[in-house]
Amino acid sequence: MNQQRLECERLIYKIMETLDDPKKNNGDSPNVQFWIEQFARMNDKEFKEFVCKPLSIFYQTSGLNREPSMLQINRALDVLNVPLLEEVYLPYKYKDKNGRPMKTKKCLVLYIHMKRMKQLLTKKNGLSISTSTRDFRTGLLTGVDKNGKESDREFESLAVSGLTETMKELSRPRADSMTDKSIMNQTIKSLGQVRLSDLPEDKTDSLSKNLTSVYFIGAQISSNLVNTDYLTPYTLKQKDMKINRTWI
Repeated sequence: MNQQRLECERLIYKIMETLDDPKKNNGDSPNVQFWIEQFARMNDKEFKEFVCKPLSIFYQTSGLNREPSMLQINRALDVLNVPLLEEVYLPYKYKDKNGRPMKTKKCLVLYIHMKRMKQLLTKKNGLSISTSTRDFRTGLLTGVDKNGKESDREFESLAVSGLTETMKELSRPRADSMTDKSIMNQTIKSLGQVRLSDLPEDKTDSLSKNLTSVYFIGAQISSNLVNTDYLTPYTLKQKDMKINRTWI
């Protein structure tokens, strides 16, 4: 057996034996026996690939019957020479004239196996550069640019600040109003600028409003999101066509 592998296995067994309480396990160490059986099936190459994976070695609990105490955890950390409490440096809060950052008092630092969510980051790590890929049923962006949308809280902050024109811009031509978006882009290409007054205020030009209206109709609820006098935009268009033909 490879000498380095032998030392690695002994360290793992020592840690597991420290975490297992022999008084609760009839003098045995279930976790040591588990890892002995697992490693016996591996050759040196497979063992190296396994231990190099992140968080490959784990301790198995069995409810309250087999659970390490804080004293056992401290002893296991001492074997690994890893401190339980660490000082955390905060360079983004303060640095002295020599560039040394401030640090906290000793605190518990844990490493979790889950990927950090974007919502927990100080700065978002995604940027939308295109609005061409979207769900034309709901109007929402899809694919890599799906984060390019305003949340309820962001719209509430605009409403509280009295930025009604900004709300119109973000909810119409910059959202799912396809006609407004097309006219806006063409006007910018032609004149270099555009105003909200240059865009038609057609309340039916919104994919999300039309979808919500369909849901209301399916629930037999009358709404004025896009309908007029209990008539849908399609019915109104057909009615206008019939009137025009009569005049002709």
